[in-house]
Amino acid sequence: MALLLSLSACVATAPRPAPLPAVAAGPVQAGRPVPIAPAVPGVPPVTAVLFPYIPDAAHDHFKALTLALTQQFEAANPMIPVRITIAPDLDLYDLQPGGELATLLGTGAGSVDVVELDALLLGDLVKLHWVQPLPALAAGILPAAAQAASVDNQVYGIPTYLCSNVVYAHDKGLARVGDGPALLEFLTSLGPATPLVGDYSGSWTLPSLYLDAWADTQGAGGLGGAYLPPVDASTLSSFRPLVRSCASGGTNPCLNGTYAHGTGAETAFATGRANGFVGYTERLFYILSAATQTQPTVISAPLGRGTHPVMFVDVLVVNPNCTGSCFVDALTFISFMSQLGTRNLIAFSQDAPPGTFPRYLLQANGAFYSGSLAQQDPFYPRFWDFIQNAVAFPNQGFPQDRLVLGPAVKKALGGDR
Repeated sequence: MALLLSLSACVATAPRPAPLPAVAAGPVQAGRPVPIAPAVPGVPPVTAVLFPYIPDAAHDHFKALTLALTQQFEAANPMIPVRITIAPDLDLYDLQPGGELATLLGTGAGSVDVVELDALLLGDLVKLHWVQPLPALAAGILPAAAQAASVDNQVYGIPTYLCSNVVYAHDKGLARVGDGPALLEFLTSLGPATPLVGDYSGSWTLPSLYLDAWADTQGAGGLGGAYLPPVDASTLSSFRPLVRSCASGGTNPCLNGTYAHGTGAETAFATGRANGFVGYTERLFYILSAATQTQPTVISAPLGRGTHPVMFVDVLVVNPNCTGSCFVDALTFISFMSQLGTRNLIAFSQDAPPGTFPRYLLQANGAFYSGSLAQQDPFYPRFWDFIQNAVAFPNQGFPQDRLVLGPAVKKALGGDR
């Protein structure tokens, strides 16, 4: 279970750990949802497993978030009870027969109606017949996110979160940086601290970060064609020095797994032991929590020889065995999860005590960024500057191809040092 604490809301083992293991606000068995009596007699609840690899802003195992979502949904839909599970010990990247997703999207004990998961898996889920087609997307979903939610022009998921790598630094000059070599030169010029920290380790994280650098170098249009080796030399000429800049004393904590668990890289940056941090936007929650007075500058991470933002997309999917009134109720829940008020609740940590930092999760609907809360925030307008033009990772092939690409990238980097 310890490994699962390092999972990302976008890619497993990416730099997005939850500091505390979360539990559902209801009875669970080995992390799985179990049947409970419906809140409305005779009406089975909508059962949903939400993506749990996000900051636990209230430090309460997501109990307050689960309760707030449940209460708000049932207040708006009094005849539809809901049972929500948010539990990082569920492996929502497990595509094995009889594994986690097979169970959740199956028919037996532990199955649920709705699952929020990474669209990188969507092509595989469609081939396995573990998800069902959904109606056309509502207006406002970013086009790239809509593309990631579809397979062969059919919608199978409703986008919620976006995930994109950024760089934070304590100097406004960062805004002028446009590629990897310039980034390293700039961060090195800020002082003797480690130039750039983050987590590059893991069978999902390392290949996805390399692909981010590849898109910066070659353009994001042909990203799917880079899922397999050979590793691109031009990309490596920029990416390798950035990765190696984290090394000290013959070890590289960014590459050897030291920063894969917990918030060590964020704390190193927040406390001045590193000049820059690379990772997903929501890592800012941990940076601000480690040094509350900081106000870093942020740019889309230029890991290659240019800057072409790419993003992962999380989507809500429906169990193919959820039909009839179950399907109607599932769509009602998905509609609730897509509303601006719900997205604000999660993004701005409204389930947590006043003064808690936002989770800084990117949202898939453009209307979020024009809302008053996002407009008044010091970071969301900057995120919008680059995320509106980001290209989504193709949703077919990566779960298998990463197993070949990752070792090739690691070898090209010279191992984990």
